[in-house]
Amino acid sequence: MGVLPEWCPTYSSRKKDPVTGEEVFCICKKPDSGELMVGCDGCDDWFHFSCLKIPQKFNELVFSFFCPYCQCGITGPGASSGNLPKTLWRRKCRLPECYKPCAENSKYCSEDHAVSYMCNLIGRVESKGFDAQDVLRQMLQNSDLEKFQKMGHEGVPTPPEGLAPGLFEGDARLRDLESQADKIRTLTRPEIEQQLKKLEAYVAWVKRVNHLLFTSASEDQDGGSSSKNSRALKRKKKSTKPKSICGYHPELRIVCSAEEFAPQYNESEIELYSVCCKLRCPRHLDWAGIQETSLRFQLETLESSLERLALLQKIREDQLKMQVYKELSKSKQA
Repeated sequence: MGVLPEWCPTYSSRKKDPVTGEEVFCICKKPDSGELMVGCDGCDDWFHFSCLKIPQKFNELVFSFFCPYCQCGITGPGASSGNLPKTLWRRKCRLPECYKPCAENSKYCSEDHAVSYMCNLIGRVESKGFDAQDVLRQMLQNSDLEKFQKMGHEGVPTPPEGLAPGLFEGDARLRDLESQADKIRTLTRPEIEQQLKKLEAYVAWVKRVNHLLFTSASEDQDGGSSSKNSRALKRKKKSTKPKSICGYHPELRIVCSAEEFAPQYNESEIELYSVCCKLRCPRHLDWAGIQETSLRFQLETLESSLERLALLQKIREDQLKMQVYKELSKSKQA
């Protein structure tokens, strides 16, 4: 287990304020006030940049964040596996004043910043009394241009076949990363996607029930009204919120068809087949929206986790390749 930074307080599992009942986050255990926060990929808690001593300008450079507690093995996957994670950062644009991540196969976030960097470089060279064009010409003449252009695009080469059989297959760390990614792809993500489909089907059923219970009834009333009262009814319709039952069910189970459910409804009943039938239900307020937001957030988090695992796999593979070349180098020297 690692050691917490001096500025980080002891871990607390408290999720709500004991006085106000509000949900609390971060190492400070305070409610969300709109301040910039980052989500931890280990424990799924949210943390203020200011509390973590991270400048807000680094916001776009975070690739995969792990809080101090996960990095020490107190929370998150490292608590049980022993493999303590580290926060991964995107490479910063080379222009000093820019804090955006580099574009693919580049040291800059954009072509404009690449030009700006080179212009600044030329300006510094010329300020020292040198001819910038002459300096660049000499650099190109003294370098292998074709080799220079390929740099950074080829990565670490794979050892020749036969020198390192089972190089990747025999590595426990690589197998663990592959296992984590495979579990997300084959188990966790499909399960959440299935839950989302179930929620969408159930919400559609509730809407159908409400249509049968109230929309049809209001249309019948409007149709039977005299022309004398039609204007008054229209004004009333605009100002009155349409009736609808809450519809919450703890298991989101469609108990019967909407056409079978609607005739059994009675306004005096609170529940029918465990479906909440309250017209104004503060207990389950916006239950569908909250659940959908939660499930979609989980899917986004899983996609981020897959990206992080793919990067960690690539890093580990490169480490293994380099180990082989180091061994080869030692044997040649011997």
